[in-house]
This record gives sequence, C-alpha cells and structure tokens, in this order.
Amino acid sequence: MPDADAVPDSGDFRVPILVAMTPEARLLRYFLAVAEESHFTRAAERLHIAQPALSAQIRQLEAQLGVRLLERTTRKVELTDAGRAVQDRGAAALAALDEVWDAARRAGRGELGRLRLAYSTSTGYGTVPQLVEAMRARHPEVHVSAEPVRTPDIARAVLDGRADAGVARTPEPVAGVRLRPVRRERQGVLVAAGHPLTAGVPEGVELAAVAEFPVVVHAREANPAHYDQVVEMFRRAGATPRLIERSVAFDPTQRVLRDGRTVGLVGEGMADGLADWLRWAPVAGPVNDLVTQIVFPEGELPPVTARFEEVAAAFAETAGWLTSAGGAA
Repeated sequence: MPDADAVPDSGDFRVPILVAMTPEARLLRYFLAVAEESHFTRAAERLHIAQPALSAQIRQLEAQLGVRLLERTTRKVELTDAGRAVQDRGAAALAALDEVWDAARRAGRGELGRLRLAYSTSTGYGTVPQLVEAMRARHPEVHVSAEPVRTPDIARAVLDGRADAGVARTPEPVAGVRLRPVRRERQGVLVAAGHPLTAGVPEGVELAAVAEFPVVVHAREANPAHYDQVVEMFRRAGATPRLIERSVAFDPTQRVLRDGRTVGLVGEGMADGLADWLRWAPVAGPVNDLVTQIVFPEGELPPVTARFEEVAAAFAETAGWLTSAGGAA
C-alpha cells in the first residue's frame, strides 16, 4: 500500500486506499494556515513546525480526502476548487469542534450537565430554592431539576440513581450514603395570631407551656428521626404534649392552626414570608436545632454532583446557615 506522504505534487493524481479515512483536525488546521499564507514556509513558521513536515502533512490530508487541495509550483501555492471549498468551511468546522471539546472539558469539571435533586417538602420553602438558584447562578449550563420525595425515601432515591443528591431535615443515616449538614435552624412554635403562647415571651416559649395545647406533627413514618426528636425534646423538658398527626405530611396552608389553639413546631426558616394570620416564636431552653442535610452517595461524586456540594457549602457559609442557633447538641 502506498504511503500517503508519497502522493506526487504533479502529474496524475491517484486516490490511495486511505480515501476512506476521516482526516484529523490537526491536518485541517495545517491546511488553513497554508491557504491563508499562500506559502508553505510562512505557514510553517506560523505553526512552529518544519516546512518539509508541513508539506508532508498536507500531502497526507490530500491522500486521505482523495482530492488535490493545492496546486504547487516553485513560485506559488494556489487553491484548487476542492481547496477553496475546504477553506470556506474549515474555520467554522474547527470552531464547532473546539466547542465540542470545550463542552467535554466543562462537563468533566461539572460545569455542564444535569443535576437531579430529591427533597423533603419541609425544605422546599427556603433551603432548596436558594440552593438551586445558587447552582444556576454559578453554573448556568447545569440543568437542575428538583422533585419532592418523602424523607425516608430520599436516601433510596440517591442509592438507586433516581436522584444525584437529596436534601432533607434530620434524615436517618443509611448505608451507602453520606450526609453533609447544610443548614441549622432554631426550633419554634407556629401559631395563629393572638394565640396565648405569643404574648410576652420574646426570649422564647417554654415547652411546658407548649404542651398545654394540641401540638400538630407529621406521622412518624414521614420522618422517623424528626418525630422521635420532637418526642424526646418534650420528654427532657418533663412535658407530655397531646400530639395530633397532620392529615397530610406537610400542609403549606397551615389550616390546622386556624382554631387559634393548635401549635405547630417548625424551623425558623418558616418565619420568612408568613401569612398575616400566623406568628412564629422560638422555643426556649436547650432544644435541638433542626438540621438540614444533603444526602450524597458514598465515594467519588460525579462532576456535577461534586460542583453542587461545593456551591451548597459556599452558599451555606455565606448565608450563615451553619451557625449554631444555641440549641442542644
């Protein structure tokens, strides 16, 4: 089989077997330099390669294409029709290829791709929207989707690949996932305006006083760790509350509180943007903070997920989310 470099500069142009090969981008770059300079020596200097090597590379390109691109004489280099066709389209083709390689590099750095989040409904008010917005602002070419999932199912969604990461309050540790705290919130009471608990207690509401009223909680199966935390919190305070389970796991309308007596236990994040008829007050004493965790798969994270962890950590620090609220450890 003849070597592609052996294609003659004049005479009958024979198409070698290499015609089926697709030339690499490097050869196109070399040809465009020669076409723009109309001179092999100047093009070689521009490309920082030896002139004989450049001539050999152009002959290889012609051999692979099976067409002559240049007419060579001892005095000048002229483009053939085929050469002009390559020159007319070559720069755009290289730019498109550069964009492909750049996209690959950005995807490898986690700056391009998709991120699927599973989140508990209680984190959907302030925490998740702010984290999603921070990710989009930092990496606008990452498509972020977020789906509400029951807290006990978030780790499973991460483990089976339905979600790249999860966000939940007080999720239980599960083998195969890693938890990273992203927000700590004081616990407090959410009541209707005019409720007796909101009168004259700016420093906080005692749990013993809270236990005098019905306390609405989610069903234990919706978030076992948080439910048990609430029960233990009252036990340590020597109080026995009357717990009422919500008819739905999380009701943003807070209809159950409209009777003016029932009390909700929620994090401080709920205090932002409350309806006019609602009030939030902190719980007094050594009470556990509500901790929101990001759920990651163990091991090395995919690039986009690793970027999300980086962005979430930076945002949490800037927002002061991890500053202890002064509760119990």
